[in-house]
Amino acid sequence: MSKNYIPQAFYFTLAVAGILGILSMFEGEKSLLGYTIKPVSIFSDIIKDNIAQAKPLFVDSLVLESEPSPKDVVCFRNFTGEKYPLDKLVGELLKSKEKKGKVRIAWYGDSFSDGDILVSDLRDTLQSLYGGNGVGFVPITSEVAGFRRSVIHSFGGWNTSSILTNSGSSHLGINGFSYAPDSGNYVFYKGTNHFRHTSAFSTFRLFYTSAYDQKARIMLNRKDNRDMEMHASATPAMITIQADTIRQVSARFNLAGITCYGASLEDETGIYIDNFAIKGNSGLGLQAIPEKNLAAFDSLLQYDMIVLQFGLNVSNSPTPNFTSYIKGMSKLISKLKQAFPDTPILLLSVSDRSQRRQGQFVTMPVIPILIQAQEKIAFDNKLLFWNLFEAMGGENSMAGFANSKPALANKDYTHLNFAGGRKVGLSFARSFIYEVEKYQKRRKSLAVVAK
Repeated sequence: MSKNYIPQAFYFTLAVAGILGILSMFEGEKSLLGYTIKPVSIFSDIIKDNIAQAKPLFVDSLVLESEPSPKDVVCFRNFTGEKYPLDKLVGELLKSKEKKGKVRIAWYGDSFSDGDILVSDLRDTLQSLYGGNGVGFVPITSEVAGFRRSVIHSFGGWNTSSILTNSGSSHLGINGFSYAPDSGNYVFYKGTNHFRHTSAFSTFRLFYTSAYDQKARIMLNRKDNRDMEMHASATPAMITIQADTIRQVSARFNLAGITCYGASLEDETGIYIDNFAIKGNSGLGLQAIPEKNLAAFDSLLQYDMIVLQFGLNVSNSPTPNFTSYIKGMSKLISKLKQAFPDTPILLLSVSDRSQRRQGQFVTMPVIPILIQAQEKIAFDNKLLFWNLFEAMGGENSMAGFANSKPALANKDYTHLNFAGGRKVGLSFARSFIYEVEKYQKRRKSLAVVAK
């Protein structure tokens, strides 16, 4: 007589439902035994939303003062209190176009721009217009090194700390990481032909702290060996190597007394967007980076703009109460303003994100409320603001991205693929270029009046 497996199947199904039910109680992505567990909600189709009836968090009192945007351009909203907050940046950008200056942007984000998705095409477009070669800042180690298209990157023999694993560390660098060399350590970077301006560069910069004077062993293009002096420094310091053309570089270090923070592949002029995206970061984790380290990096690299692109790791909230998030982000922004004085900060809204409702993927009800909270953060802290949700196409746009042919987003209905990153990156580029055009028109008008 064959064995009856129906009871086992029932208990297995019950166990799975129980596990999913428990996971539904937790918000955001969780890490367990080295694996990332995505948020789960098995009751999403039957739970009634009360978010749509929530009281608005923000009323834009400056909306009537905003100029209409051209077609296909989502304008930067100016909550800074200054009439032309980007004039200094644009002035330097036009100098860089003539090979007389450099513009550097720090892009802090979450998994939406991890792996240089979105940022890579944006960077490439702006470098084509305003100059620059090289990807800019690169970490020592990376979970997405094999995924990233804008640089070929390999490494070994490193102990990595981050805002997610060791938030109390005093050694965290500008990207929220620090790297201690171990035996057999090396790091290797090579330009890639995937973009127009990433195959070669002329300057290699390395960022570190060291307890005593020592040397780094650097090799350019597999033949040019250099022993570079690394002077003792308790705060982030930099060594710089230049050559006519650098296509690849490798470095090795002593084991004791040194902490590395990353490197930069660049030219001496042009525009650079340093991508500091961290998967699982809501933005609040950046508070763990010591202010003195941020200020030290700014003195070394002189940033012209800070971009904050967050929200996905906050959008799992079951309620529309973002009071604590608003306070936390405001505290972070105060810290950034101290570390990067007189540097404009641009806050991006959360992207669209879908969930299944009655068999269809639609915008999560919390998304519009979260965008209001982010607008309030920008307004309260006198920032620039760019509506990423609107740039994607607004309501249900993520579903459109994921279901388009070819697809522009993954089937998690949360993250872009490279094609979608290109589309959104070019949208941001249009907004950025529009600011440059307004500056040029205004200067031209002033010149005519002066005559």
